[in-house]
Amino acid sequence: MASDFTTVRENLFPASHGAIGDWVTFPWHRDRANRIQAHKPHSSQAIAIDVFGTLKMSIDRDRVLDAIAQHVGVAPGGPWSITLEWTDKDRLLRESRPTQVDALAVGSNAALVIECKFTEPGGKCSQTAGSRTRKPQCTGSYAEQVNPLSGVRSRCSLAGKGIRYWDYIPKVFALDPAGDYAPCPFASDAYQWMRNAVLAAAIGEHRKLQTAAVAAFADHPNFPTARKAKLGLINPRHSSGKAAVTPISYQRIIDIARHVGLDQQLWAELSAWVEQKIAEVSSRGLDRS
Repeated sequence: MASDFTTVRENLFPASHGAIGDWVTFPWHRDRANRIQAHKPHSSQAIAIDVFGTLKMSIDRDRVLDAIAQHVGVAPGGPWSITLEWTDKDRLLRESRPTQVDALAVGSNAALVIECKFTEPGGKCSQTAGSRTRKPQCTGSYAEQVNPLSGVRSRCSLAGKGIRYWDYIPKVFALDPAGDYAPCPFASDAYQWMRNAVLAAAIGEHRKLQTAAVAAFADHPNFPTARKAKLGLINPRHSSGKAAVTPISYQRIIDIARHVGLDQQLWAELSAWVEQKIAEVSSRGLDRS
């Protein structure tokens, strides 16, 4: 089994390796054949571990996360912990399959729910997708409708299944849950960002902390999340004033670390590693994780 991780280790910044713990049981991203994908140069999980795994193990963790917290608009205050591939075991949103967060950083005053992207866009809602044998469960609009599979009437097929996104959406996005929206504001890749934003709100309510949903991305014009971050990850018409999800590039995170941190050699080496990986992947034209 150890040999299976050779190429994975080679694709991860060396200082991040200690953040993995048990390499066998770690929740690696896998393909449909159950093969680990973190050995791929364009793996979003790998670059997330590069940055946040290194930060987790660094003596500068509290300093850097305090600065990032201030950058995204929540209160600083350590000590900070970082959990890679965190899953909501409290089932705060009552999802059948709880959202798995690429990184969760928790301090004494705030928590950061961090979704990490490299070359891929945000994920879309599956309820509008059909197949040859099954009808879509949603029309793509937020309006009263009947799920053809369950027979449940609701404006959102997920809400009809008891999932609590729309318990938090009104506050986070200033949307009226009794209104109709065509198309649904979260029918496209805004869906994944919405899930992270409402999970952050639920965590804040549950843990009595300030929270922020953060989109960490590789800043390069070839990558869709980087392009969208410049325009707003979610339609600005649907927000409560403060950004529901705050984008911050890996490059900016490392710049912050170099500004406030003590281990300057570490952050210089990580900067070079990340820049080389981004340059290599962008030159190959790889477009998904």
